Amino acid sequence: MQTPKMREVTCPECGEISNVPVPEADVKLKVSPYRRAFGDYTEIECLDGHIFWVYYC
Repeated sequence: MQTPKMREVTCPECGEISNVPVPEADVKLKVSPYRRAFGDYTEIECLDGHIFWVYYC
């Protein structure tokens, strides 16, 4: 089994760094404080408890 690649993203509310798994090394990430109705995404909670979404583009 292959270990997922990880990238660092910044919480849009407080600037705290979080790690997010990425499906491919060259995928672009779009951080959003809002959930959208479509698209591939991961929900992240930073260490300060803020929830945000990372979309794979």
